[in-house]
Amino acid sequence: MSARGNEGDDKGRTPALTDGLKPVTTQTVSDQVADQLRQLISSGQYKPGKRIPSERELAVKLGVGRPAVREALRELKAQGFLITGRGAQGTTVADLPSPSFSAPLTSLVGAGAERIIELMEVRSAVEIEAAGLAARRATLEDLHRLSILLTAPGDVITPEEDVAFHAAIAEATHNPLIARVIQEPVELLHDHMAAIFSAYYKEPGGAISLQQQHDAIRRAIRSGDEQRARQAMRHHLDHVARGLAQLVGTGRVMRLVFLGLDGTLLAGPRLISERARRTIANVREAGVEVVLVSSRPPREIRPYHQELGLLTPFIACSGALLWNAQAAAGLVHESVSAELAEEIVALGRDLGAIANVESDDEWFTDRLRNLERDSITDYEISEPNGVGMVDEVLHSGEPIDKVFLDLRDLPEEVAITASVTLRRAFEGRATVEEKARGIVDVISLDASKAAMAQQLARRMAIPAEQTMAIGDDDSDAALLRWAGIGVAMGNATPAAKAAADTITSSNMRDGVAEALEQWLLRGRSAGANVSVPKPGLL
Repeated sequence: MSARGNEGDDKGRTPALTDGLKPVTTQTVSDQVADQLRQLISSGQYKPGKRIPSERELAVKLGVGRPAVREALRELKAQGFLITGRGAQGTTVADLPSPSFSAPLTSLVGAGAERIIELMEVRSAVEIEAAGLAARRATLEDLHRLSILLTAPGDVITPEEDVAFHAAIAEATHNPLIARVIQEPVELLHDHMAAIFSAYYKEPGGAISLQQQHDAIRRAIRSGDEQRARQAMRHHLDHVARGLAQLVGTGRVMRLVFLGLDGTLLAGPRLISERARRTIANVREAGVEVVLVSSRPPREIRPYHQELGLLTPFIACSGALLWNAQAAAGLVHESVSAELAEEIVALGRDLGAIANVESDDEWFTDRLRNLERDSITDYEISEPNGVGMVDEVLHSGEPIDKVFLDLRDLPEEVAITASVTLRRAFEGRATVEEKARGIVDVISLDASKAAMAQQLARRMAIPAEQTMAIGDDDSDAALLRWAGIGVAMGNATPAAKAAADTITSSNMRDGVAEALEQWLLRGRSAGANVSVPKPGLL
């Protein structure tokens, strides 16, 4: 029967299993090398535990270049067929080839500078936890190895020494899987970015910084302090990621900046410096939006918002309220429940405090102190919307954005005791802070500057990596950690500084302008394409 006849007979048949197959593409040289070695291992010719020929021997035998052999070996290691030994042991065949982690990392990551960001994110996700486990599990032998691997002060650190130090930490976890997971991204970074790493190690002060960071990690592991070890590793990897990204001149576009007011933007109680005003204008011209963040109510933020010519909403009441300045209305409230607010007010009064409530930019108080009357006159502060009306507001159904209790009429020791009592009474049910001496602020447990900043960024379809935050207070710490770039002021609290990626000058020395110029405007007449320094927080 003719071929044409066969074709006619096939009409209506069930599709064969070969239907849908596509032509096989030509394999790369490294793929062919990997296939041959895989067959030798699977057939038993290369036995488990036995050393395979060196890269040079394989290259000569197969008639290919060493880079192709190296890439093939890397793929087989990722798939669990081979293990890198120490010293003269060389590369050996694994006892039992473990299941492949799907495709090897080298086929998944991006190219060029994008690869640095992706691989550093993977490293951070794994190595921070590895440092904590090493602090818990490291033996005397592990600690001795880490000490030996530290480079001497003044010596230039080499890529091999750097890789060996991190490998030793992975081994100190005594979890072979962690060691495997850490190994490949480290090798990929150093193999594919060798020139960049070489330049990075030679940066002025670079070797000293790395040595100090390695030593901080080692000391934390030796002390058995898991949290400290994780923090030291996070600080180190953030530092490395930032340095590498700056060297290759890459990054992601910054689109949104969150700025604190008191202690951050304001040089003194009421002043925005001319330099800060000019720098913020330049940042906005470069296409970056600016959002003010404060514990103040909207009416006390509005003058600065207008002075800077901003059109964005701003975050008020320590994150309890997102305020639309143009509409003079709240966009988002994270309110204290009426029942809890009543309880807070009742206890405050029992302790001798003057109760105050903030509701949708309206201020209600039990009574006005003489000093407040003077401030209203001298500083043009808005008068209360109601005196003696706190209970009425609590039962009105209006949002309670903040309750604040004024203890300033009490003797100092009594006020301190009252503040402590309030903290203990509402711990776990509300956030209680003494922002100014004798003034205790109480907001919803769900309210924070960081949480409200996230909500606004989502509304604007801007990812965290494209945001920057500058702050000085404990309440800013979570925001600094969340933002793509977190900047603490020189006058910031220890908690804010620990959460930040970098520290700028104080508010009295134009720290905000300095940070914006350095990160968003340096070397650019327009645009705000900057290096992303925090790959660990995704």
